[in-house]
Amino acid sequence: MNKRWLTPAAIVALAIAVGCSEKADLQKPTGSRSGQPLPVAVALVDRGAYDAVIAKHRGKVVLVDFWATWCPPCVEQLPHALELGRQFADRGLAVVTVSCDEKSEIGNVAGFLTSQKADVATNLISEFGTSTATMEEFEIENGAVPSYKLYDRKGALRQTFGMTSPGEIDQAVEQLLSE
Repeated sequence: MNKRWLTPAAIVALAIAVGCSEKADLQKPTGSRSGQPLPVAVALVDRGAYDAVIAKHRGKVVLVDFWATWCPPCVEQLPHALELGRQFADRGLAVVTVSCDEKSEIGNVAGFLTSQKADVATNLISEFGTSTATMEEFEIENGAVPSYKLYDRKGALRQTFGMTSPGEIDQAVEQLLSE
C-alpha cells in the first residue's frame, strides 16, 4: 500500500476529522518550587528506546498514553492516565506518556507535562514527530491519537485502545493489576 499521501499535513487533517480540531490551550508552568510542580523531564525516543523503557518496567503493569499537545481530546484525557498512575502506583502500575509532537516542541511538551504534574510518569517524545513514521514505528492503531497500550507484568502487550472512555481503560488496568 502506498502511504505517501500520509504526509504530516494529512495526519493533522485526519486528526481534525476524528476529533483533534485545533491546537489545545496549554497551561504554562510557573517554575516555582513553593508548592508548584517540579519540572518534568522528557526523553526523545525511537522504537528501540521505547521498548527499553517498557522492559525497564517489567514486573509492573504499564499503561502507555500516546498523545499530542495539538490534539484537544489527548490533552483532555492525559490527566486521567496520570491520575491512574498516582492511584495505582502502590499496586504496581507504571504510566508512560509518548508525545507525538515535533521534537522541536520538546520544551512546550515538558512545560505542559509539568503543569499536569506528570512527574508520576515516564515521559517520552517520539523522534519522528507528527510523521507517519511515529504511527508505524510505535504501531499506533488507526494512525491516530489519543491511543493507549496496556502491558502486563511480563512486558507483553495485552490491550490497545483508541479514543475511548476512561472507564474502559480503568477496567482493563484493574483487571491486569489483579492478575
